[in-house]
Amino acid sequence: MKTRSAKAIARFVPSVNFTWRRAVRGYHWIDAEGVRRLVPIDAIQPDWNSSPERYVSEYRPLAERSGLFWEFAALDPTEDAIRQFADKFGLLGANPQFNLIPKQARLQPESFELWKREIEDLRQAVVAWRLVVSGERKALEKLKRKLARPDAPLAIQRHLHVNEKDPAMFFLGAIQRATDPRLQQEVLSRLVFAGSKPRLNVIMEPQSLLGTLWLQFAAAVDAGKSFAKCPRCGVPFEVSRDPSGKRRSARFCSDRCRVAHYRGRIDRARQLKREGAPLREIARELNTRIATLRNWLADEHPA
Repeated sequence: MKTRSAKAIARFVPSVNFTWRRAVRGYHWIDAEGVRRLVPIDAIQPDWNSSPERYVSEYRPLAERSGLFWEFAALDPTEDAIRQFADKFGLLGANPQFNLIPKQARLQPESFELWKREIEDLRQAVVAWRLVVSGERKALEKLKRKLARPDAPLAIQRHLHVNEKDPAMFFLGAIQRATDPRLQQEVLSRLVFAGSKPRLNVIMEPQSLLGTLWLQFAAAVDAGKSFAKCPRCGVPFEVSRDPSGKRRSARFCSDRCRVAHYRGRIDRARQLKREGAPLREIARELNTRIATLRNWLADEHPA
């Protein structure tokens, strides 16, 4: 009896169904009972509780950012940076105990400590994952010796994979322990109808933005995805063959950034020329050929 090879078996990847809300006019920090909390600016409106749809808009986070979890993990844990992130993507939507929050309460205030802790936890998981992917065994072993507790009970050492020969196991275990509670509490699995067809599909349905971030991270770990940072806007983007990713030769997250970067280099070349810089110096700074540089400068129209 012939068996199909692993390559011949389609990999099961459930689709993700998720929309989220963000306040149209953004968020600000307030002091509430001695705690700094992030709240929608329009929460002071009289009809906020009865008609919140007037002040919020819906969007699909995963459609906007293939590397949103990376962007979140790289945040500076400051009030200003957190507020700017929330203005773009909304609140996390989870309380400190990771309990599910009813959909109508997803715009409730969130503490600075909650954001700070979630940023740090996801950052540590991403750093561990990048270290494992790098394959730098010596670096893994050195960091493992620093973090592991050889004096811990044997059962704890086994649980933490302290005695594994491959140091990557120790860090993958840490990633697993950080990720699983969020997935269990913040992501549901459901069977839904495939449009109007007599067919059911299994989907993953995050219950919060926080759940989406960890689910996106888990999917990246599972598929061994890699990410690059756009030199124009700084947004991380996925590099893979998946529909959500870009080819390995891609340098920018979008055509808009690619064109803006190109025009920016031309503008910089013209500025340096007006300042009297020689062509060789301009070409060296912009890392381009003199022939290309001459074309850029020739297209400039005098004022």
